[in-house]
Amino acid sequence: MKKQLLIASALLVSTESMAGSIDYLSQQDAEYFAHPALTGKIGASSAYYNPAGTAFLENGTYLQINNQTHFKTYKMEINDRKFESDKPSPIVPSMQLVHANNGTSYFFHIGALAGGGNVGYEGGLGTFEYMGNTINSSLKNKFAPLGLSDQVGATFLDGNKVKGSSYYVALQGGIAQKINDELSFSLGLRYVNATRNLKGKGNFELNLANNKTYPTFDIDSERTAQGFSGLLGLNYQPNSKLNIGFRYESEMELDFKTNEKNLNNFRNDLNMGMGGIKIPGTNTSIGDGIYNDIANNPAVYEWTHDKKGRRNLPAMASLGASYKYSERTTLLLSGNYYFIKDAGDDFGAYDNYSNGYEIGVGIDYILNPKWTLMAGYQYTDTGANSKTYKDTDYALNADLYGIGAKYKYSENLDLMASLASVFYHSGTSSITGIKYEKHVEAIGLAGIYKFN
Repeated sequence: MKKQLLIASALLVSTESMAGSIDYLSQQDAEYFAHPALTGKIGASSAYYNPAGTAFLENGTYLQINNQTHFKTYKMEINDRKFESDKPSPIVPSMQLVHANNGTSYFFHIGALAGGGNVGYEGGLGTFEYMGNTINSSLKNKFAPLGLSDQVGATFLDGNKVKGSSYYVALQGGIAQKINDELSFSLGLRYVNATRNLKGKGNFELNLANNKTYPTFDIDSERTAQGFSGLLGLNYQPNSKLNIGFRYESEMELDFKTNEKNLNNFRNDLNMGMGGIKIPGTNTSIGDGIYNDIANNPAVYEWTHDKKGRRNLPAMASLGASYKYSERTTLLLSGNYYFIKDAGDDFGAYDNYSNGYEIGVGIDYILNPKWTLMAGYQYTDTGANSKTYKDTDYALNADLYGIGAKYKYSENLDLMASLASVFYHSGTSSITGIKYEKHVEAIGLAGIYKFN
């Protein structure tokens, strides 16, 4: 826990993500918060993290039901203006189901592969301030041939609460088979239904030779897509102490359709404020010119145009190991790698990104027959940098620290609780000058039941 200008949606997806790279959420169950290094471990969680490992489970049917609660603080700052969202995501559920029988298993997982919540910024966004500067410069440039650049200008006044949400609901399933006592493989298929929303207003003042008007940038945009990808896994268990897991997820094509409802009102306000004056030497009105400058900005392009275009989920590979150090202690290590630079993208959302990666470590300690204690750490490099940060897409690098405990309530039922703190590294856009910060506290709860 995988990974655009006017609010969080891939921060709902990449920036809402507590761990993961662009448009991905790595945390798919409660156990991840306790020790984010599950690719080499075998258990009910393996339905997502190590599908091939499910073939090594004891015969039976395993059901794990999870909930995550995220307490999120997102901040942005520009020109001494601060914008903040502290809206929590109280319910982020997921479920794993595995049926194992003599070296053959069937696995199923449902959860939020990306996104998983919503945000709300009081007073607008940092981008609104930047838009005011953009409109101001655009006005002065367009009136310069008329000798009026010193008599025109624009200023961002204020905004309402800007809200964004992003949900990539994923269903995946497949089969795992032991080849021999040491090796197994898995094949699976994943389906995703994605919905991203952005809604809010920014109020501006336009000054045209002391004639002031007050246009409102009013956006209500929904983007939807669905797609499929393939899953491949391997698990190698050379002895009773060491287990190695691997999984590969192919790139998923997501051809988003955008439906924007309100922006034409902003265009009309601009044209009324400019009195229909044409850009010198063209048939385009200055109002339309300013609107196009904003709407075609790569930062907001995918939200402002009613058209279809790809923003694919990148392929990823994960490798991990678990080692039984002693009868009570198991050590965990995992790494995830995201092939962002190869992912299809028609909107420039992945421009200037590098491939992302994560490294996680963990430990399980059996305190007694009833209690198991867990702890872990993960470093995330999202592949983002100062050229990629936007109000709706600032995937910051992060350090995750987690602890947890599992209680054996009965022979068939385990209960689990976990807590994670995610400390994000702040970043500043080299394009807009907006500074971004985030911090997340997360709680995970789960019940794991084995049907004999």
